[in-house]
Amino acid sequence: MKRLAFSLLCTVCSFVGAGATAFAQDKVEWRYFSYFPVNDNAVKLTRQFAEDVGTATNGRLKINVFAAGELPYKAPDVLRAVATNQVQMGDMAVGFASGDVPELNVLSLPFLCTSFDAFKKAIVGIGPVVDQVIGDRFKVDVAMNWTMPAQNFWFNRPITKSTEIKGLKVRTWNPEQVNMVQLLGGSPVSISSAEVIPALERKVIDGAITSALSANEWRAYEIVNTGLMANFAMGHQVTMINKAELAKLPEDLRTILLRKVDEWEPKYMEMAAKGEGEARSNLSANGVKLVDPSGEDYAHVRATMLPMWNEWANKHGETGKKLLGLARAGCIGTN
Repeated sequence: MKRLAFSLLCTVCSFVGAGATAFAQDKVEWRYFSYFPVNDNAVKLTRQFAEDVGTATNGRLKINVFAAGELPYKAPDVLRAVATNQVQMGDMAVGFASGDVPELNVLSLPFLCTSFDAFKKAIVGIGPVVDQVIGDRFKVDVAMNWTMPAQNFWFNRPITKSTEIKGLKVRTWNPEQVNMVQLLGGSPVSISSAEVIPALERKVIDGAITSALSANEWRAYEIVNTGLMANFAMGHQVTMINKAELAKLPEDLRTILLRKVDEWEPKYMEMAAKGEGEARSNLSANGVKLVDPSGEDYAHVRATMLPMWNEWANKHGETGKKLLGLARAGCIGTN
């Protein structure tokens, strides 16, 4: 009896040990890098997403979220960090990845996509193209497409329409903006973010380009007279997953993760829209006059920008032409 009891005990122990090993192997831990600062609302939302995934999988998929400064990556590094499996998920601003995938940055073209609603319509067609290009080139899946608040003009003087930009010095921070300001008759100026408010105050520059969120954070209302709310470029963001790591997940975990991705994607848009609304309200309450361009003004500027759009599309071949067509159809309702 003692020998049988010992044999049974060994069998039970072996079974429990094997089960524990299988369970341990079934637990997966991922790293997610966001280039946004630690206290940014985007990072807070991503932490909530990760917690929700952990709860939905009973702790079997744990996603550890790292923000700017917590891992040795900067915004332009995220695509390659996910592609090489240094992190399994990450946030990427398409504009920051223009060195790797310049043909995808269609929504940075000035006055092409000018609202959250337009972005939602356009991304239906644009999203699959972005996913295919990134997937084929880097073996990365695009899980979410969303947008940061749009870019606008902030002036230290009254402005009522785009034609009044002619002759003004405007701080720009990417090549598309430089081209745009030149086409509008202004003079683009390149200075760091930290120099913008002092330069506006000293009238070294007449205006600057940034989002309402950034203008509010900079306390621009202490210097700025007018916000020309043209919403001329949306900040296309993507959430990426390493394709091989996604495929390695047990099927039930993969199904839960992808379901949660679909569930959380609209929340990022809602977060961005809410943040912009609050920023606009505070800027207005502090004396900044927010001017919405007329339909006639938009039509005039878009006609001015059209050669620039076509030049960009031709430069980026069939993908560029396809994306421009999709963006025009979704954003302004015309091919």
